[in-house]
Amino acid sequence: MPSPLRLILWITLTSMALGACFALFEYHPSGRAELIATALHGAMIGGLTAGALSTTEFSVMRRGNGAYVRRLPFLLYFGLRSVFYLGVILAIQYAINRLLPTTEGQVAAVTRVDIAFSLALSLAFNLLISVNDLLGPGVLFAFAAGRYHRPRVENRALLFIDMRGSTGIAERLGEIRFLDFLNLFMADVSIAIAEAGGEIHKYVGDEVIATWKLTPGKDARVVEACFSALDRLGANRAIYERDFGERADFRAGLHAGPVVVGELGFFKKEIALIGDTMNTAARIEEACREGDHRVLASGALLAQLAGLPPGVASLAIGPLKLRGKERSVDVFAMEKRPRDLKLDRDPGRARSAAPVSSFDAAEATKH
Repeated sequence: MPSPLRLILWITLTSMALGACFALFEYHPSGRAELIATALHGAMIGGLTAGALSTTEFSVMRRGNGAYVRRLPFLLYFGLRSVFYLGVILAIQYAINRLLPTTEGQVAAVTRVDIAFSLALSLAFNLLISVNDLLGPGVLFAFAAGRYHRPRVENRALLFIDMRGSTGIAERLGEIRFLDFLNLFMADVSIAIAEAGGEIHKYVGDEVIATWKLTPGKDARVVEACFSALDRLGANRAIYERDFGERADFRAGLHAGPVVVGELGFFKKEIALIGDTMNTAARIEEACREGDHRVLASGALLAQLAGLPPGVASLAIGPLKLRGKERSVDVFAMEKRPRDLKLDRDPGRARSAAPVSSFDAAEATKH
């Protein structure tokens, strides 16, 4: 998925061109000077409107500040967004009309055509955003562009997250209350993933699968997302205990390698990720439960990272024989040093091992 800054720039430039075309169509300028002034007027309205709205979308609505609004019922959420967008569009248009009078020195009025066009633009944009949310960020564009109509192989970093103790929590809360609990949990985890530049590939029951296009040696966003999610759960612990009388926690498996990406389905399509890398990531997450670890990462992933986020350390636990795998896999336990970890460990499951040193990527090749 493109970075938010690139998307904002692309949307702004496209809207400037559309705004200039609409202004020329509406006002029919005569003469070169009037044509340039009209096109500039429309471009400024389109660019400023798109820039303001797309910045709000990526910096507020898709981050923690927008979590409450995004959990509203669809029609209420859609209506509030559309009204807000309409107000912003008309306010910017009014301001530009005051700042850039016509060639005759008159202030252009906001016409009924302007209001109708702004309303249509607001509804269309919010409908597009809603469909994008339904499919997942970037998926709509991938379908429209036919990017994965033919399967392709990509190098991906993977994060598999599984809620701890979900069966017991569901029994204590009941199915309806547990779904509320699960939605809050998914929101906290998803925001951390999105802020680290990840894509939510799939929600499976109480599990989350996230992915990053991996550039070897570039960064450790997948590790950052995992521990940021733990931090969010720790910071919101009082909310979980107040509303549900439960704590939220998870186990996670991290891996990287080639995956086959392509369209899958007939009546309902999705962008599927398949291959041995996906299976191995799932088995690493399962190994967390068997070895009583919170976070496990493969040597294959860590060998491709330039380093780990500050405060995160690793401990080699040796090659593991994973279920369904013929060959053993180099696996490392990932921890935040005690002073950095905001989510209390269960004292009954705490390990006596001392904090370990930061991972040296070369270690992954020694086992």
